Amino acid sequence: MSNSVARKVTPQLWHTDRYGDYVSPVRRLEPGDIDHVVESVAVRFATDAARNSLVNPVISHEGLAEAFASTNDATWVAERDGHITGHLHGALLENSDHGRGIWVGPDGVSFDDVDTLAELYGEAGTRWIGEGALEHYVWTLDHPDVTGPWYDMGFARMHQRGVLVLDVPRRALLAEGYSIRRGGADDLDLAVELDAELDAAQHLGPSFSIGHDHSSKRDDLLEALEDPEVHHYVIERDGVGVAQCLTFPLPPIRGSFDDTLHLSAVTVREGHRGRGIATAMVDIALNDASAAGFGHVETNWRVTNRRAANHWRHYGFTPTYVRLHRTIGTF
Repeated sequence: MSNSVARKVTPQLWHTDRYGDYVSPVRRLEPGDIDHVVESVAVRFATDAARNSLVNPVISHEGLAEAFASTNDATWVAERDGHITGHLHGALLENSDHGRGIWVGPDGVSFDDVDTLAELYGEAGTRWIGEGALEHYVWTLDHPDVTGPWYDMGFARMHQRGVLVLDVPRRALLAEGYSIRRGGADDLDLAVELDAELDAAQHLGPSFSIGHDHSSKRDDLLEALEDPEVHHYVIERDGVGVAQCLTFPLPPIRGSFDDTLHLSAVTVREGHRGRGIATAMVDIALNDASAAGFGHVETNWRVTNRRAANHWRHYGFTPTYVRLHRTIGTF
C-alpha cells in the first residue's frame, strides 16, 4: 500500500459508515489531484519491488499523469482531513471471453487501509454495476498485505503471473522421435486444433471454466501467426504436430521489465505428455529469446490448474502478480 500523499483542500464533513466509524469521503479525480496520485503509484511500485525483485519499479510519471488526465472520469479518490488517502481506477472492457467487466491494474489503486479501499470500491463499484459491468478484475502484487484487503471485498484468486530471468542457457533436450520447427500461417489449422484442446482442458475440474470459450478465435490466431514478432514453435512426431507454443515481445506494462518476452499457448496433445516435450520446447524458445536480447520472460496460468501451476513453478517461474476476480450477483 502506498503512503498517503497530502493535498490541502477545503475541509469536507466526514460521513459515518455502516459500522459507526468515520471514513474518508470519495469523489471523482480532479486535475489538481493527479500529481499526488502519480506519486502514490510510484511509492506503491517501489514497495512492490522491495517485496518482489521481479517487479519493475520504474514508471513514467509523465506518461501516467497523461493517462489519468485522459480518463479522470474513471478514477475516484478518497480524502481524509484534506489528505488523499487512496485512489481507484477501473477500465470498462467488453469481450466474449470475460463479458462486460471492469479491469483494475497495479497502477489503478492505492489505499492506506482496508476501510479506505472499501469506500473507494463501494462508490466506484456502484457506478460500474450501474453501467452493466458485473465482472470485476484486479491485477495486484501477490502478497498477503496487498491481496488481503481485496479478499475482504469478496474477490478470489483467478490467474497467476510468473516471471523468469533469462540468465542461463536451457538444456533443450527433446525426447527421441520428436523434432521442433518454426511454424507460421500455414499451420493455422494445427494452431486452432491445439488451442481448442488447451481450452477444453480448462473446462475440467478443478478449474471448471464452464460457459466461456477461452480458445483463440481463428482470425486472431491467423493475425498472430502472420506477425513477424510472434514466434510459433511446433513439435512434431512422424510429421504430425503434437505440441506448440507462442512467444512475442511483451507490450509495455507497468511492473514488467522492458526486455520481457511473453510465453503463451503452451500445449501438448494428450498421449504425448509426461515426456518432457513442453519443457524442451520452452527451453528452445527461451534460448532463442536470450540470443535475441531478452532478459526476462513472463507467462500466466489459472490458479486452479494445479498441473500448470506446479509445472511453471518447477520450471523456475516466480509468481509476481495475481488476477483477482469477483462476479456481482453470485455468492
